[in-house]
Amino acid sequence: MNIEEYIEDAIFGEKEQHKNFYMLIWDNFIEDGFVIVDEQGHEIDSIIKAVSLQNLLGEFIYRLYDEVNEISFEDIIENAQNLGFDEDDIIEYCRTEPEIEIDEDNEVTIKNALDYISETVANKMLEDFSADDIFDFMFTSTYDFEQDFVFEFEDYEEMQAFIDNNQDQLDNYKEEYSSVLTWINGGMIC
Repeated sequence: MNIEEYIEDAIFGEKEQHKNFYMLIWDNFIEDGFVIVDEQGHEIDSIIKAVSLQNLLGEFIYRLYDEVNEISFEDIIENAQNLGFDEDDIIEYCRTEPEIEIDEDNEVTIKNALDYISETVANKMLEDFSADDIFDFMFTSTYDFEQDFVFEFEDYEEMQAFIDNNQDQLDNYKEEYSSVLTWINGGMIC
């Protein structure tokens, strides 16, 4: 199975509206070598990082729209199982990362992995993009612009063009949701 194709279809394809945001960040992660999708042995790492990206967008949605963030460690298990990995494989991955706290309850360990990797993914996003850019990307991929705009972009280049052309309005949203921008600047800790 092609891990990149699986992630794009099964994880990032879950909500079409969000896919351009995911692919923009994910393509940047691949280019930087932060995720490796073309070598065996990196599947679980890629799955956890992809689910972490979903988790961060879910946290943004929670903070902006007060909707429950439904991403959990169970998403890691399900996606790993779809590729033929079991819980023991995930735990073995967790043991190789000294920053992930191991618990005798596997579910707690996998939740710890999601928390730690989500923080790592957030740090990488803030290394690659400004907090203002991240807000623009997340907001544009989640907001329903039905009154003035169509948000079904062909790809993330089209999304970026939309952002560039509507920067004043997006800056107004940043002022309106300043606590969300503060959360991004603070490292997006979930």
